[in-house]
Amino acid sequence: MRHKSLIAFLVLVSALSVGYVGLLRLAGETGQYLAQGYMLIPALSALITRAFFDERGFSDAHLRFGRVKDYVKFWLFSLGITVLYFTSYTLLGAGEWDLSGETFLANLSEQLAGTGRDITEGLPPGVTPQIMLLIYFLGGLTLFNVLPGIIAGLGEEFGWRGLMFPRLYEIQPWMAFVVGGVIWYAWHLPLALVVTVPQQLQQSRSEQLALIVPMVLGALAAHTYFAYAYVKTRNILVASLAHIVLNNASASFGYVFVIQNAFLANLGTVLVMTLIVAALCATGRLEVFHGAAPRGVPEEDP
Repeated sequence: MRHKSLIAFLVLVSALSVGYVGLLRLAGETGQYLAQGYMLIPALSALITRAFFDERGFSDAHLRFGRVKDYVKFWLFSLGITVLYFTSYTLLGAGEWDLSGETFLANLSEQLAGTGRDITEGLPPGVTPQIMLLIYFLGGLTLFNVLPGIIAGLGEEFGWRGLMFPRLYEIQPWMAFVVGGVIWYAWHLPLALVVTVPQQLQQSRSEQLALIVPMVLGALAAHTYFAYAYVKTRNILVASLAHIVLNNASASFGYVFVIQNAFLANLGTVLVMTLIVAALCATGRLEVFHGAAPRGVPEEDP
């Protein structure tokens, strides 16, 4: 059957995702603490697909260490994007800076109190919540992106960009970007059924509807950026690092920036990601996708 591996992957990722969300729903409030496992489903689906439904197996999986400079480049690139995120939040008035981190700690303390726990519980002697927050802030920019961070990124990248993107590219290049980006965006939506959004980040129904098109465009842009990292380096680990740095760095800056308007923050994220892809296109960097070798992946730079 033509495109058997792509069909098998999409069926697997759909079935496993629906099943996992169903289990999280049955777990009640505890389910949201297990939601991170959802991010591993694309990798699991890709592993099964490559092992049993893809005639190429793992020959084009590009699981290798590669060049150190590629990791450094995309680490810094993703950090730069994160800085632009929070610059846009500031300019749009989506929130305000609290470099002390006290607002974050106060919110965390309130959430823990609701479960009968104290914010200082489990901290080593002499370590205050402020010190722990600083460790997590710096770790989110650096150390936490290595292990298990890159494994978390690999959970998505090995499936979406490592398998789905090149298989869609074989059909039509535009499908790899547009259809692939829409599928990736839609796959995230069920998490709203199990993850509780903090009060200050909740949006009205009208705001959610107004953001549908921009959020899809932002997802297409992010999908293109991660695909660019993968195709440029021919290394799925680099794409995984680019992804997890963006996530972890955003979380780190979230400790010292209080978002007060989720609509404006989401809009800022979409604008920045769209501008990043536009800049890559304007500078000719997206030409890496042109003249691709068989199976949609260009040859590595000499």
